Amino acid sequence: MQLLDDQHWHALPTDEVVDLLETDADQGLGQFAVRHRREQFGANELTPAKGRSALLRFLLQFHNPLIYILVAAGVITVVLRDYVDAIVILGVVLANAVIGYVQEAKAVEAIQALSQTMTASARVVREGETLDLPA
Repeated sequence: MQLLDDQHWHALPTDEVVDLLETDADQGLGQFAVRHRREQFGANELTPAKGRSALLRFLLQFHNPLIYILVAAGVITVVLRDYVDAIVILGVVLANAVIGYVQEAKAVEAIQALSQTMTASARVVREGETLDLPA
């Protein structure tokens, strides 16, 4: 069986998927075939998404056109020696970044907590018997 990574499996007819995977829809795989495919292709697991570092998440809070305008305004006020306005403008930019970072950190925590409570299962056919296995 060749590697078929680029297939859009969800769009193919069932019979074609069965043929491409060299299996039988009624009998499924035998234990030897399961073991062989695990050795050849590895475990059937989703790769966890790589999270962004805390520093990167904080720095990305500044990646916004309106923030660019505020930073430019802050720099211009410094050049014009209007330090009070510059401090206020740059303080607002920093406060916005901190608030955005805290909200995003809480959202990431909530998503991680939800993903830990979910259990995935897969319905498979093994030697003619339908089973629900942990995915």
